[in-house]
Amino acid sequence: MLYKKLKSAREESGLTQSEVAKKLYVTRQTVSRWEQGKTLPNIYVIQKLSNLYCLSLDELVENTVFEKEEVKNMKKINFFALFGALVFNIFLFSLVILFLSGILILSYGISLIMIFSPLIFVVFVLTGIQDFNVFQLILTIFFIGIGLFSIPLLKKSLLRHLILLKAI
Repeated sequence: MLYKKLKSAREESGLTQSEVAKKLYVTRQTVSRWEQGKTLPNIYVIQKLSNLYCLSLDELVENTVFEKEEVKNMKKINFFALFGALVFNIFLFSLVILFLSGILILSYGISLIMIFSPLIFVVFVLTGIQDFNVFQLILTIFFIGIGLFSIPLLKKSLLRHLILLKAI
């Protein structure tokens, strides 16, 4: 079995799992899984392992038989982990969509308030809540410009947002 050969070759070379992992740019746990028969290294890694252990590829994989249990262990799927990953991704994606929708709605609200700012200013002056001020009048006219400029941009982003939602 390959995992036994990998472990014995490493031990004969006098290397630890950590040293092998550093040389192959993998984690020590990965090397451990190879040596326990839980996973198999890919063909490129097997080639690097044969060079590292000073063995030919034939010597390393010679008479290697994959028992049914070995293959069966590799095909097991952790359904709880799969379910957890799906729930997490759906939750995260939903939060992103809600956040973007909230920002879009808030932006529309601010633009509408800017457009109606002169009307609000006039109502406040006529009811006596606020005194007339030329600077504030100019500022409200400036706000109209910003509001009118931002509405077409927000419509484009709303259309992109809706297209994104339809794609899902």
